[in-house]
Amino acid sequence: MSTVKNFIKIDLNIGDQLTSISCGHIVVEIIKFLAYQRLQIPYTYQWLKEIVNKRKACENIKEGFQSERHFRTASAALDNLDFIIKSLLKEIGGASVPEEICIALGSTPITCKEVYRLILPTSCHMPQCHSSNIASDQKIQRTVFKNLVTSEKLSEIFFNSISPTNMYVFLKKNPLCNQDIVCSDSFVFVNGYKLPRSCKVIILDFKAQNSENISCCNKFQVFGDVISKNLDNLNINSDDSGHNFNSIESTDDIKWFQSAYIMKGFKDCVVNGSSVTNAWCES
Repeated sequence: MSTVKNFIKIDLNIGDQLTSISCGHIVVEIIKFLAYQRLQIPYTYQWLKEIVNKRKACENIKEGFQSERHFRTASAALDNLDFIIKSLLKEIGGASVPEEICIALGSTPITCKEVYRLILPTSCHMPQCHSSNIASDQKIQRTVFKNLVTSEKLSEIFFNSISPTNMYVFLKKNPLCNQDIVCSDSFVFVNGYKLPRSCKVIILDFKAQNSENISCCNKFQVFGDVISKNLDNLNINSDDSGHNFNSIESTDDIKWFQSAYIMKGFKDCVVNGSSVTNAWCES
C-alpha cells in the first residue's frame, strides 16, 4: 500500500479573480464536494436535497421503521449542512473575508482524521465590480474541480475511504479588520485544537502568487493573460514542514470560531437490495 504524506498543499492561485460572491460559492461547492467524496453523505448534495424535499412533500405515506429513521437522519444532516453553508456565505460576504475556512472530519476536532484548510485571498473584488480581471463562477468552478478530481496526490487521499463521522467547520478572522468578528448565532469562539499526528491535512490556497497585485475596486492590477494561466496551472505539492497547519489556535492577532452546526455523516439505507429513498421518489 502506498503511503500518503500527511500534508498536501494545493495552490489554486485564483485570489485576483474572485469577488466576495464567487469566493463564497467556490467554498460552498468544495464543502459539498468533500462531503460526498469523503462518503459523509451517500448522495450528491443536490440529490440529497431533492429526495429529502420529495419525502417531506409526501402525505400519509406508509413506510417502515428503517425508512422513517433514515429520513430523520438524512433530513438532519441536510439541515445542518445548509445552516453551515448559509452562515459561511454570510461571513464571506461580510465586512471582511475570513482568512481561512477549515473543514475537519472526525468524531471530535482533537481526534479528526482529515482536515481541509482553505486559505482565502486577503481581499476580493466587490460584487458590483466589472473589472476584466474577474473570472466567472462557472470558469472558476469548472477549472478548480477538474484539477481536484484529476489530482493523483489527492486521489491517494481519497483512495483510503473513511466511515461517516462528524464534519466540523471553523473560520479564522483578524479582529483588527472586523470589530463584529462573526455572527454569534452561527459561530462560537474557540481557543483552538492540536491536530493529531495521524491526521491528513490538505491545504487549498486561494491566494494569488503575487500578493502585491492590488488595484480596481480593491486596487487590483490588470494581469491580462496571466490570470487565466494561473487558474489553469493548479499546482499540488507535499508540504513537509507543515508550517502552522497542524493546529487551530487563537492568538492576540487572529481568532478562530467554530460553527454552531455539526453535520453528522451517514450511510445509505438499503432494504432488500434497494435504497429506501427509491420509495420517496416514487411517491
